[in-house]
Amino acid sequence: MVNATEKPVLGYVDGKFNGNWFQWVYWEIKETFKSKAALGIWLFGTGFQLANFLANPINWVSTLTLLASIIGLLCTVCMMRGKAVNGFLGAVSVVGFVVVNFVSGHWWSVLDQLIFLCAIDIPLMIAWKTWSGNFEKKARTLNKKGWIITLIAIAIAWVALYFVGLALHDTAPLVDSLVLAIGAIASVLCALHYNNTYTLWLAEDVVNILLWISTAIHMGITGSTVAMLVTTIMYLFTAIYGKFISPAWKAGNNNKQASLKNNI
Repeated sequence: MVNATEKPVLGYVDGKFNGNWFQWVYWEIKETFKSKAALGIWLFGTGFQLANFLANPINWVSTLTLLASIIGLLCTVCMMRGKAVNGFLGAVSVVGFVVVNFVSGHWWSVLDQLIFLCAIDIPLMIAWKTWSGNFEKKARTLNKKGWIITLIAIAIAWVALYFVGLALHDTAPLVDSLVLAIGAIASVLCALHYNNTYTLWLAEDVVNILLWISTAIHMGITGSTVAMLVTTIMYLFTAIYGKFISPAWKAGNNNKQASLKNNI
């Protein structure tokens, strides 16, 4: 017989979290770090960022970059584990990344962060009680037609954004415009619960690495450029995990296979 005064175990019951917001943040992060890969990526990235921060001149840009990098990495490891708390963490890190990219003259990367905020972070914060609860049922994957439409949309956006970037004197218009083209489409697909976002984020992370290498070459190597370069490399690792191992990838493929069986 269950004691009526016994506190319920925190978690999702019938697709809804049974605690308050602070308990939910703690629970989601705790569940994320049950994965050794997630914990290892975050600890390594955080340790490197702290070492890089202390080894270089400390100013407001480097301090903001450090905080955004640590919180942003926590956001991505939570995302790769399918935890909706990444919305809140992402919204916090966006502030720092917007400022750092603005200082570096990456106008499209600034817009990419704001699109991510509107398409993913804010909806997740609004639906924090229920989003993760129905996670597996919502996940789906693109078919061939969907991929063709996605790639055409990215190509059109890239060309258009490149010429606008030239007019706005973006410091790296060719690469920066591709970051936004891929990132914006990935954000829309994520909002629609497509697990293919990890494929696009993996591609975006590779382009972002090239962007920050280019920035270091043309604007000089600073603590902030190194921090952003390492951050994008760590994001690449989380995208690889998300594409091949994460609950989103497995759930989307399982739902696709179930749909195919039902149509046979």
